Amino acid sequence: MVLHSLYILVFGAVLLVTGCVELAMPARMFAFWKAWVGNRFFFLHGALLIALGLPLTCYNNAPMNAFVFGFGIILVFTGPFILFYANRIRRLFDATTVDMDESSLRHLVYFDAGVRLAIGAAFVYSYLAR
Repeated sequence: MVLHSLYILVFGAVLLVTGCVELAMPARMFAFWKAWVGNRFFFLHGALLIALGLPLTCYNNAPMNAFVFGFGIILVFTGPFILFYANRIRRLFDATTVDMDESSLRHLVYFDAGVRLAIGAAFVYSYLAR
């Protein structure tokens, strides 16, 4: 149980750090994500989502355990779609971002950073409040 709680804390801290980096460097983070989606190994992102989300589904006896469980379920169920339909997701990403201007892309990264910060803060709170 201690190791599992530590996993929640580390997961939340990584989300917080990633969110802060996205806020500090939105253009570079968008370029990073564009390069990652275009990479031929992008389909492995789905396997990573499954592997990272599965331990979250077993988190219990703590505040916010329903939130952590729900987020884990979302990760686990999203993983197979990326694993099997990586090319379609790549085309959708390219089609969506080709029509956006610099300001819209920056706002998209800011939104992503806000979501990451909120989820990361909830995970850290769940660890500290237990």
